[in-house]
Amino acid sequence: MTPGLIPQKDGSFAISIELPGTVVAAQVLSVLAELAAQGAVVHPTTAQKIMVLGLSEEAAKAALEKLEAAGAMIRKSGKSLQPRTCVGLPYCKIALKETFSLSRAIYEAFPNEELPHKLKVAISGCPACCSWANMIDLGFVGAREGFKVYVGGKGGYQPKAGAYLTLVSGEDEAVSLMRGVLAFFKERGQKKKRLGALLEGEGLADLKKFLGLEG
Repeated sequence: MTPGLIPQKDGSFAISIELPGTVVAAQVLSVLAELAAQGAVVHPTTAQKIMVLGLSEEAAKAALEKLEAAGAMIRKSGKSLQPRTCVGLPYCKIALKETFSLSRAIYEAFPNEELPHKLKVAISGCPACCSWANMIDLGFVGAREGFKVYVGGKGGYQPKAGAYLTLVSGEDEAVSLMRGVLAFFKERGQKKKRLGALLEGEGLADLKKFLGLEG
């Protein structure tokens, strides 16, 4: 199987385009427009990716080549951590922080993580949390002093708000803290259990101790 091609239930193939900076380059848009004109389904996903659907294997291989030549980041390993990200400063009138730079920094810092179970990340430029950063496994919520960090949230059938962990001052500290959270999850997590399940009971205190945030 060609890396980057995703077999679908109906026998067709799909391609998933990641958006580490949360924006789409003009060259990629041109290729997507061409594919859509040829009959492909171009679907912006709820995880802020773009799926190209309804391709034959031959057409998918040709589309993959064109998209990569245009600079598209194709999801191949299934293990990268692209954050869901709101527009932040300077675009949003209520935002407190820029978000695009942190989103790209996280994507580049964690390209191929082996984790016990899925872990979702989000970044919001203010407490309004349009990207649901306060209800996800690991969320960074913009504040005047930096980013408030929330852990253990999730959506699904039984949504759960994340628990406040700490405040980070900027991008470098956020990436460093995330590295620690991932190390904790790798060491103590279990298959098919989200980070929130690990943090139930005394888990949040254990995480803080692991990260050196208390004591």
